[in-house]
Amino acid sequence: MLIPREYTLQKFYQYAGYPQYKKHSQTYIAGCPICREGKSWGKKRRCIYIPEDNVVCCHNCGWYSDAVKWIQEVTGLSFNEILQESREFDVLPLDVLKEDKELKPIRPVEMLPKDCINIFDSSQVDFYKDNEIVQDAILLAKKRRLDTAINRPDTLWVTVTDKIHKNRLIIPFYSEWNDIIFYQSRIIYDKDLRFYPKYLSKVNGEKSLYNINKIDASLDYIFIFEGPIDAFFVNNGVAVAGIQENSSNTFSKLQEAQLQSFKFHKKIWVLDSQWKDKASKSKTKKLLQSGECVFVWPEDIGKRYKDINDFCVDKKLDSMDPEFFIQNSHEGLKGDLALTVVR
Repeated sequence: MLIPREYTLQKFYQYAGYPQYKKHSQTYIAGCPICREGKSWGKKRRCIYIPEDNVVCCHNCGWYSDAVKWIQEVTGLSFNEILQESREFDVLPLDVLKEDKELKPIRPVEMLPKDCINIFDSSQVDFYKDNEIVQDAILLAKKRRLDTAINRPDTLWVTVTDKIHKNRLIIPFYSEWNDIIFYQSRIIYDKDLRFYPKYLSKVNGEKSLYNINKIDASLDYIFIFEGPIDAFFVNNGVAVAGIQENSSNTFSKLQEAQLQSFKFHKKIWVLDSQWKDKASKSKTKKLLQSGECVFVWPEDIGKRYKDINDFCVDKKLDSMDPEFFIQNSHEGLKGDLALTVVR
């Protein structure tokens, strides 16, 4: 098998419609994202992923292929991009998504994970004052200055029951109309890194831009971060929920549409420190080659801090001056030259 089964399963849950696990046949079924199953969409599941054979097929349109070819079709990624991404992807343990019961009625994708508690709501916090997980989530938010940061979301959540995002901090992504349409979760306890990825995205959800609803038209710049937590600390900070080092697909279709509303704003990418993170340096080089404007960390700061959140925590800052990013951002040959001094 060229790619991990967990990676295929994550893609199946991300792109197929309302997926579920069938215990008796040990297969996964869903609405087919290729043919959309006509009038049966939302009613039947005719697309099947068979892990044992590494095959995906559809009983409606007749699609039949190995998992890699199916992922190429639904994501638009090349074969090499899939191989590279599968080595870095946030994978879920197979057992997490398996249901012990027979198939349940189809339900719409939930806005947030099951039984979420808003740690920015004092009444909810008071009700769960004896819950260790909730209190530890609050402590993490305070420690990372997430509760006071200038560009924090309107809510911040934790769940102690959801099967996938249990005991994780839930960061909501609001739409332009202030509805939560996507989210990422972050581990609360470092010890969990032994078993789970640091960040997980909403399963079966299209990536939105973090805090697109808070763009200030009077500021001519939009600062694009990989992860939402770094975007907490600057006005007009948005986040894409991760980009792959060797992928040409920087934005989802939804993110591209969201940015179109601000096409007259100058876009500046702000990644982790190129001095401390080789992957960040490689991504910076690729963005520059694509004609993007990228923030290059000054040596005195870039050698000391991995990301913006680390810098703000150490300096006890809740906000950063946009001029700091503007003055240290480059594109084209100027960007290439700025990156050559990064060792």
